[in-house]
Amino acid sequence: MALLFNFYTQIIDVESPQDELLIQDLLNAIRAQEDSELGIAYPKIADAAGKEDLGGGVYTGITVTLYPDWQLRFWQGDYTATIKGGNVVGGKDGDPIAYTAGVQVLLVQSAASTIVTGGSVLTTEEHNKLMTGLDVSIPDAVWDETLSEHQSAGTTGKTLKDTKTKATLASLK
Repeated sequence: MALLFNFYTQIIDVESPQDELLIQDLLNAIRAQEDSELGIAYPKIADAAGKEDLGGGVYTGITVTLYPDWQLRFWQGDYTATIKGGNVVGGKDGDPIAYTAGVQVLLVQSAASTIVTGGSVLTTEEHNKLMTGLDVSIPDAVWDETLSEHQSAGTTGKTLKDTKTKATLASLK
């Protein structure tokens, strides 16, 4: 990932031909610049929060808050650039993205973003096995239940049986 930091204009240029930017990569580059020989002579570029452990390998997402006057700017062209993997806020006049002719920036942000680490998410089949102990989905397991096991007053099974009985009696008249 190539980002160029201009401390004078307070612009972070995303270099060509990159059209996707991950928040973690942005934060890593910002911290490296702040720790550079040039960067230590200037105020901070951004604050960041997140990665709070929620347990089970799940962490809260990262939010990068650019200091006033700092902005991201993508290279000029006719394309859609995407920023994802957390949130980026702040910047000049509250806008973290600088205008670039021809570029539409898709800022994928979330009020409740999370990051999953270590392993992968369950497949649909794995989820269904875990939830039902069977090789069928939860809706299939519910709808395939026998009616005779659910005849207590107030249950859906009892209501369905009564409806079926009424329909049968009406058809015989």
